[in-house]
Amino acid sequence: MLHQQGLSALGFLLGLILTSLVLILNNPSAFRVPFGSLTGEQYFETLVTYVAVVGVVSGVGVLAFLDVGGGLSQTRGFVDRFGTVLFFLSVFGFMGTLPLILAPFTRYGATVVLVLELTLVGTYAIGRRLSERSLHGSNPD
Repeated sequence: MLHQQGLSALGFLLGLILTSLVLILNNPSAFRVPFGSLTGEQYFETLVTYVAVVGVVSGVGVLAFLDVGGGLSQTRGFVDRFGTVLFFLSVFGFMGTLPLILAPFTRYGATVVLVLELTLVGTYAIGRRLSERSLHGSNPD
C-alpha cells in the first residue's frame, strides 16, 4: 500500500513547505530583491504564491491519501491516482522552492542546487525506466 508511505512523505513535505512560507512571510525584506527581470516586490509575490500553491497541492494530496488509507476510496481508483499525481507535483514543487529561496542569498548556491536537482531527477527517471524494463522482462535488443 504505497499510499500509506506517500501519506507520511506528503505530511512531512507539507510541514516543510508551510514552515518555508512562514519564514518567508516573517522576513519579507530578505526576499524583496530584484531577480532577473523581476522587481523585488514581484519576486517576493511570485515566491510567496508559488510556495503557497505547493502547500495547497500537498494538502489536497494528504486528503486524497487519507481517503484511500482510511478505506473511503478504492486503491487504484481515481482518488488514489489523483493523490499520486499530487504527491509527485508536491515533490517537484518543493524541489523548485529550494533554489528560489536560496536565490536572494546566494545565486551560486541556488544554481548549484538547481543543477543538482535536475541531474538527480534525470538519473532517477533513467533508472526507473531501466528497472521497469528488467522487471517486466522486456529485452532492450
